[in-house]
Amino acid sequence: MSQMTIALLILAGIIILFILEPVPLVVTAIAASLLYAFTGLIENKDVFASYNTNTIVLMIAMMIIGASMFHSGLSELIGVKMSKYIGNSESKAILVTMIAACALSSVCTNIGVMTALAPLVTAMCLSADIAPSKVLLSLLFGAQLGGFNTLVGVPSNVLANSLLEGAGYEGFGLFSITPFGIVCCIAGALYFAFVGRRFLRDTGHIPEFAQTDRKPLDKRKATISIVTLFCVLVMIAINPSWMPTHFAATIGALVIVGTKCMTVKEAAAAVDWNCAFLMGSLTAMSAGLQNSGVADAIADRILVILGGNPSPFLITTVSFFTIGILTQFISNTAAITLFMPILISVGEAIGVSVYPIAMVVTLAGAASYATPFAAPQNMLATGWTNYKFMDFVKIGVPMVLITYVITAALIPIFLPY
Repeated sequence: MSQMTIALLILAGIIILFILEPVPLVVTAIAASLLYAFTGLIENKDVFASYNTNTIVLMIAMMIIGASMFHSGLSELIGVKMSKYIGNSESKAILVTMIAACALSSVCTNIGVMTALAPLVTAMCLSADIAPSKVLLSLLFGAQLGGFNTLVGVPSNVLANSLLEGAGYEGFGLFSITPFGIVCCIAGALYFAFVGRRFLRDTGHIPEFAQTDRKPLDKRKATISIVTLFCVLVMIAINPSWMPTHFAATIGALVIVGTKCMTVKEAAAAVDWNCAFLMGSLTAMSAGLQNSGVADAIADRILVILGGNPSPFLITTVSFFTIGILTQFISNTAAITLFMPILISVGEAIGVSVYPIAMVVTLAGAASYATPFAAPQNMLATGWTNYKFMDFVKIGVPMVLITYVITAALIPIFLPY
């Protein structure tokens, strides 16, 4: 049996177990990582290597900073004020959340934005008697879509641009992606507020950071909490070389605990460790699938489908859906790294501009909406909402299609072939 077959069988098993959930998701994810190692698809040392990644450190530190707003009474105060504005309207809550997430995610990392806004969103929902699970999932999509607003919105944008420059072309400008991002944000917010929310379930789950007794406002703690959060978000947005984002978040978490805004025990309880384990297993699962040769086989098939003289619309459609489907199962950076040089070569061979092709790869690679293990931020939202595999499919597949329609419609206007 070939490695490709083994990898696909394991993936099929993962999907079935994620859908039926006879055991907790984290058990399935870690077991899959071990299975990839036992079958030789990844090295033994790589199974747990990603549990100490910068992304997980950033997530844990930001969870502690976010939870401090609950412990200081600040989240409840802000939540009550926000609930007066939205009333009991679920649509308003989703719109407000997505607008804020889209704006912040234009310059900050998705996970940084999500962990910063989640306490406020949760407090707003609890005060307005709205299911937190529904609005927290819209927070995820707002953060993802906001990443399309600038070239630095998400790391995959920067990676795609560097690959374009590596092929000998001038890179995109900071706002080259902005028209696509703005339309995606508007369409996504409207879709979630008026259509997509019908697919969202009230799981009754309250995130770990909000599972604390309501506390009166402590002005000292509230001031430290909000100033710390603001400073960390600024450092994440600026992202200076001397201060990595996970360093900034860790320093912020140390300030919170060091100033006794939270005890060490409270800080540990605020972390969703289940989510951390899920995120840790994501890289190993993605690497196992990639190492099997599945992605290379798909890339070869694309070249056959496109032929020698494909139309621009065919290039856009085939490229987007191939990458868009693959990025639901392997990391978006892997999908972009693999397909960018291949599709640039296709563009050169048929004599069209490579810039629209590069933009399609960038947008499709980051459209990781439709499975809980498509991206680390999806795993984070899974822990907060208790949503299952099919919940992501129901809400995420339409968003992939919306992103495709926007991409196909705007490419001829802003980046014609």
